[in-house]
Amino acid sequence: MAETQTSPRLVRFGAFEADLRTGELRKNGVKLKFSGQPFQVLVILLERPGDVVTREELQKRLWPDTFVDVERNLNTAVNKIREVLGDSAETPRFIETLSRRGYRFIAPVETDLSLANQALVNHVPIQGPIETPAKRRRLFTLWLPILCGAGVLAVGLVLWISFHKTVRTPRVIRFTQLTHDGHGKGGPILSDGVRIYFNESFPDGRILIAQVSVKGGEVTPLSLPLKAPNVRDLSRDGTELLIANAEESAEGTDGNSIWVQPVAGGSPLRIGSILAGDAAFSADGTGIIYGKGHDVYATNRDGSSPRKLFTVEYFPAHFRFSPDRKLLRFMQSDNSDNFWLMSAAADGTELRKMFHAGPGDWSPDGRYFIMVRRDSGFVSGHLEVWSLPEMKVFPWTKRENEPIRLTSGPFEFWWPVAGKDEKEIFALALNPRVEVIRYDSHSHEFVPYLDGISAEGLAFSPDGQWVAYTSYPDGTLWRSRLDGSERLQLTSPPMKVAMPRWSHDGSQIVFNAILPAASWNIYVISSAGGQAERLLPSEKSQLDVDWSPDGKSVIFGSALERDGAIHILDLKSRQLTTLPGSAGYFSPHWSPDGRYISGTTAGSQKLMLFDTSTQKWTKPCDCQVGYPMWSHDGKYLYFEYYPAEDKPYRIVRLRMSDRKIEDVAETSKVGRETTGSWGQWFGLAPDESPLLARDISTQEIYALEMQWP
Repeated sequence: MAETQTSPRLVRFGAFEADLRTGELRKNGVKLKFSGQPFQVLVILLERPGDVVTREELQKRLWPDTFVDVERNLNTAVNKIREVLGDSAETPRFIETLSRRGYRFIAPVETDLSLANQALVNHVPIQGPIETPAKRRRLFTLWLPILCGAGVLAVGLVLWISFHKTVRTPRVIRFTQLTHDGHGKGGPILSDGVRIYFNESFPDGRILIAQVSVKGGEVTPLSLPLKAPNVRDLSRDGTELLIANAEESAEGTDGNSIWVQPVAGGSPLRIGSILAGDAAFSADGTGIIYGKGHDVYATNRDGSSPRKLFTVEYFPAHFRFSPDRKLLRFMQSDNSDNFWLMSAAADGTELRKMFHAGPGDWSPDGRYFIMVRRDSGFVSGHLEVWSLPEMKVFPWTKRENEPIRLTSGPFEFWWPVAGKDEKEIFALALNPRVEVIRYDSHSHEFVPYLDGISAEGLAFSPDGQWVAYTSYPDGTLWRSRLDGSERLQLTSPPMKVAMPRWSHDGSQIVFNAILPAASWNIYVISSAGGQAERLLPSEKSQLDVDWSPDGKSVIFGSALERDGAIHILDLKSRQLTTLPGSAGYFSPHWSPDGRYISGTTAGSQKLMLFDTSTQKWTKPCDCQVGYPMWSHDGKYLYFEYYPAEDKPYRIVRLRMSDRKIEDVAETSKVGRETTGSWGQWFGLAPDESPLLARDISTQEIYALEMQWP
């Protein structure tokens, strides 16, 4: 008798097949590079499809007697599984996360045992009827030519597909720099086949729409009667530009008015009274699609009959329609490092989240969607140009929907768009780097500080002998002496760190950090190095953490949550309380004497002060601010002051005794723009002289010559 099989060897789900005995995972028969702990976690989930597998069960199975960071190891393993399967935590097809409980495998599963058992239930014979030798010879003679022909076709098909997937994979064969003026640039990049249009920024705060030939050369600005123009789209026939212009009200910037500008010249025409975050021409060019907050609308060319298409989780931007006018794709972002590629039908139906990717557009023939993605995870890693095939190998096959990476450093890329002749991709190439500068009150000049390291978020120990900072742009946390000696790396990628703060005894550093497929959370680490501890595990973002004056609590907020507020976490009891009246506030900082807590309002970023004795909020000035920071003695509150949209900000301080504002430094003398991962970073040196991160990045437009299949 044949041996009875008691456990499955093969488990199939979707296009994947897991061999539980050899530890191999295949997709459409092709073996994938996937093993170790991620494969073990996948096997455990496949053993109980549809059931919840708790984190405790996974820990007992995988790390029963080992002292490891189970939380981090498990998150890393699940993220690796999702990466290999092309799955996502937001819209899972295979693995569903159950908050604070565990995971569940939700896709249909088939095993070799289940298929065999089904055959027995249906009384289907596993073996065919007994045949005589003569009959077998006749059948063999009959089928031999057919089998040989089928074999030749199969080999040819395998070779053709192999050729298609290797030799005929899209690739970049040459890079050509088109601009050389050294100014800051922004997208989107647009081309009519002759010129390339883009946005260009200057140290004095001006933003202009500029153009350059597709062959490269001199950059020339467009002369427009708008104060803050920003090009957003180009009509299909290349005759009109769609422009957003920042508008202000008494309460700050409300949004952008939308204008149509003929390329041949003339005056721009405003589209109704629309105020939008971003906009684009509709699929047929007869209307406009635009985003306002989390909503996306469509309207006629004159701004009439606006109608809401859908609502998304974050802020929508960069709307692009497919050449056949059937699909809409756009990006949504949470105003940090998180961005997702979204898809919908042209009429706004069938909305879905695709995967982590930045702005993109279709090739003119519609065969590829060109976009930017990070090369590892979605928080750290380089932004590279990728292409998403939109065609099928054969009409009866599934669409080849795996993105293909086209670039690989040393630059980061943004705003890619295919040229009209389909031979090139135009993209903005960035080499992000800053130098820390300090304002010298004697010379009234900004000078390099700490050897001009490429860093931000500088925080100093209470004794003024040590500095903690995050390297820019990767966000790794470092600690060193003020002279740069005894330099120690405290964190490693893919963790990205922001806003470190020293404890009052100098023994610990609290900071915000994010990992792939996770939210910003609060961590604390010894200033001597070691394992970082996550203080408040949560799926909600936690940002801008700071210590209480007595060091027993930390305070934080979040501008990324719709119901954001300021919270206080007691480090001993882990009890969480919300500051009264703080809904919609973020960036909290306690004064050294504990009397006040500063905060800013989400959106308008107005300065607010909470009096801990009266438990009331007051607005000391009608100021739009950034990076509020207390002086060591608590007599002053320093911050960036933004007087108007078209004027450079300056560093000021609020004198607490009489609530007067004093000028400290003019940023017009920086020489180049200041920057940071969270806007224009600002800090204070131990002597309370202002620190900034001067942008010394290179931002130029390149042509990527392509070889398409």
